[in-house]
Amino acid sequence: MATTKKQFPTYNGFAIPLQPDSDLGMAMLIAESDDGQHEPVAVVGTISEAREVAISDLRDRMRRLELGEDAGLCPTLYRVWARGIDGSYRTACEIADIL
Repeated sequence: MATTKKQFPTYNGFAIPLQPDSDLGMAMLIAESDDGQHEPVAVVGTISEAREVAISDLRDRMRRLELGEDAGLCPTLYRVWARGIDGSYRTACEIADIL
């Protein structure tokens, strides 16, 4: 019997096309600034949850700035990192249009 190696489609390294409510397992939400600094924000399960957490995080940072406190880095982009089909973490989503 001949064996074949069937090629399955991949979607940027993920097994399925990612939707806002796709289960990402334990994905990481990372805040990134213009100058290349980055900071972990939260562990999230979906892209929708990541967007909610990113909005909350940015609002909290802005509130701290208004109070004269240190808000840490100034994020211009939030990235969701999730485990792909090869087991490595890769960018699942970029969130930049928060305000």
